[in-house]
Amino acid sequence: MEQIIELIRQHNSFIIAGHIGPDGDTIGSCYALALALDKLGKKSAVMLESYAIKYNIIPGREYLVREKEPPQADVFIALDCADPERLGAARAFFDTANITICIDHHETNKGFADYNLINSDASATAEIVFGIVDALVEIDMDIAVAIYSGIVGDTGGFRYASTSRHTMELAARLMDMGIPFTDIYGQLMHGHTFEAAKAFGLALGLSKTAFGGRVVYTHITKEMLKSVRADSSDMDSVVEYLMSTRGAEVAIFMYEKHPCKEGASGEELKKIKVSMRSRGIHVGRIAVSLGGGGHRMAAGCSIDGTMDGVLDMVLALVEEELTSRHLQ
Repeated sequence: MEQIIELIRQHNSFIIAGHIGPDGDTIGSCYALALALDKLGKKSAVMLESYAIKYNIIPGREYLVREKEPPQADVFIALDCADPERLGAARAFFDTANITICIDHHETNKGFADYNLINSDASATAEIVFGIVDALVEIDMDIAVAIYSGIVGDTGGFRYASTSRHTMELAARLMDMGIPFTDIYGQLMHGHTFEAAKAFGLALGLSKTAFGGRVVYTHITKEMLKSVRADSSDMDSVVEYLMSTRGAEVAIFMYEKHPCKEGASGEELKKIKVSMRSRGIHVGRIAVSLGGGGHRMAAGCSIDGTMDGVLDMVLALVEEELTSRHLQ
């Protein structure tokens, strides 16, 4: 950590990026660091894909690069990203950067940058970022809100097993600063649009179980989303709801992102986003094998294919993990 802190002090311009399909931890971590760099008089540009409107409660959007190409920078910092492939459009700038830094908490991260700070014991990358920011500047309200948002997002509102005593102590410190913690929690964990609620109902109506109820899964198509004027970015709570099903060990939610190519037999293949949650098996390992990433209990990936084809592939891998766990 000290080496990374010193590198930040020595340089003046930064590109900050997170993984594709950014969540609360990615967004909060990126904006918290950008806010801190600004307090140091340094320039930063944040590269993130579009995200759900509920995350607008996190301050720092002014650092988001909306041009096709960000300004030149001394250092590229990847946050909450386990693999350079998951940087999306920012990957090109990572590859050409003079200095690269990766700060992350995914256990699947092998350390792909010049300088790496990987702590899989941290509940969120925002926890790690807090330690860096706290050493550089005085934490203000905006930084505190961004960090708290990241922690809330990646702990599922302090419900996941990754939540530690340190996590709660850090959250308490941020709350003591006077952040609107109930508003943040409510917006990130329960806030949704009317259209998203209708799409949520459509997805739940298609839910099924497999392997004797050990797996519960569902999906939604672009046409279904369009029919209720909803957006896929509003659907991340579906898999969480499925995981609360009694008796379920794994939850899977899939949705179409966009057409990508034509299959060998002439059918239109689409980019299918797969989100997984678990109470036991290592879904992160499954996601990595499919080109994605994540944690033991929460992971995801994007696969080119048909909805049925991708489902069969994922279910087969889940069955292998369930069988392996049963035999242990």
